[in-house]
Amino acid sequence: MLNESIAINWIEVLSYVGSALLVLTFSMKTILTLRIAAVAANAVFIFYAFSAELWFLMALHTVLLLLNLYRIGQHRSALRRVQNTADSRAQVETLVPLMQLQQSPSGTVLFLKGDKAERIYYLSEGAVDIPEVGKTLGPGALFGEIGLFTPDQTRTASAVCAEDCDLMVISDRDIVRHCMKDPAFGLYLTKLIAGRMAENQG
Repeated sequence: MLNESIAINWIEVLSYVGSALLVLTFSMKTILTLRIAAVAANAVFIFYAFSAELWFLMALHTVLLLLNLYRIGQHRSALRRVQNTADSRAQVETLVPLMQLQQSPSGTVLFLKGDKAERIYYLSEGAVDIPEVGKTLGPGALFGEIGLFTPDQTRTASAVCAEDCDLMVISDRDIVRHCMKDPAFGLYLTKLIAGRMAENQG
């Protein structure tokens, strides 16, 4: 009888510990620590359910344990991508696969100073004039990125095709979507724009 009583008490203790860990997950401020606490809670509930022969509860927390471990793996992978991005120089060409082709004939006004900025452009072929500064951009130039991140999100200069142009374009909506989906992309874009601004000032 004493052994049975001790065993029952341990089962109750497991249920209390699991419940405490489950409550703890809701107080975590960061995703990774939340997932780790959830894994600990799942493990305790699996032991509790096995001891109490609650098979459905055991199956539920086994599935949740596997799911949380998978999410931890995803989160760590995202952190590694962010770290790799932070340690490397952002290259314009990396952005191109995310962009769409736009062919514009000579004389096309891509945007005017003061227009709402909604796109970033990469010039693949042709030439683009920036009349306010008397500058002509050639193949390999990224432009339109500054206005996208100004407080009022307006163009700081105009852009006109000086020749027939092949342009790669990405919209502000796609940029926001990629930033939300992949933190590494947001960091990459920040470094890219900061680098372009430094080049322009130089």
